Amino acid sequence: MEPSQAAALVRSLADVVYVPPVPVTEEQLRALVAAAAAEMGVPLLLQVSADFDIHARTFVVDGPAAGQEPVGSAAMVVVVDLLDCLVRHAVELRSEFRKRRQPGLPFAPRPLAGANVIWPLVAGWTDQPALLEPAMSRLAAAGAGRVVSRAMHLGARDRRLLCERLQSTWPEAFDALFHGGDVAPAAAPFHEAAAAAGLDSRLPRPLPARPLPPRLRRARQLAGHLIELGDAADAQGDAFYRAARFLDRGEVDIDAAAREGNLGVLPWLEEPARQAVERWLTAPRGG
Repeated sequence: MEPSQAAALVRSLADVVYVPPVPVTEEQLRALVAAAAAEMGVPLLLQVSADFDIHARTFVVDGPAAGQEPVGSAAMVVVVDLLDCLVRHAVELRSEFRKRRQPGLPFAPRPLAGANVIWPLVAGWTDQPALLEPAMSRLAAAGAGRVVSRAMHLGARDRRLLCERLQSTWPEAFDALFHGGDVAPAAAPFHEAAAAAGLDSRLPRPLPARPLPPRLRRARQLAGHLIELGDAADAQGDAFYRAARFLDRGEVDIDAAAREGNLGVLPWLEEPARQAVERWLTAPRGG
């Protein structure tokens, strides 16, 4: 792909450019897309994979691991996915986490410094407190800034393939996956373990370049806040998502609507999203 083609690809996307993990042969393509996003001020979400160095007993990242960096005048958010690492190095990581070493050992020079780590939640395996507590401590010791959960809903074929990989390497996980049904993973133990390790468990929303008018940029920030609330809501999450979608369109000056007392007449702003918008707009820090 030529730089002009990468620019055309980025230009065709309305909001955030997402770049998944790529094989080594496609590294140039990833670099071209990132460069085009930087030049155009488009926010970039870059997903990279992690590996585990058995001899050094530390994590290795196949790309930039920094959590959030400027890309031109926009933002690049890098997320480090651990799923492949957990499967490939099940024997070593099972032993590493079960030892419950002191959080400060060894992990110098903090290979995940500032990184946003994606922790795959698989029911009966990676959602168990016995694994989560030492794992979050080890990730914090490696320098991770955030660990964000991703619930894995496995079909019959994927479950069978994962069982085959874990049968001899992680027996407890194999038993849970083989005998368990299509059960949603538990999220609460993950959030508790992440908080206990001092890790943030919410991913920042990359924002467009600074030339974006202040009113639209503020609307994007508020939309990101509503998306976080929707993700965390036990019920009525759709109200937050719906409000975020309308805010992203940039058709309403939300500050003016609040000043004029018109938040209640916006058909897409329903409870509890309306109250959340009011709190955000009136917060002393300005959101």
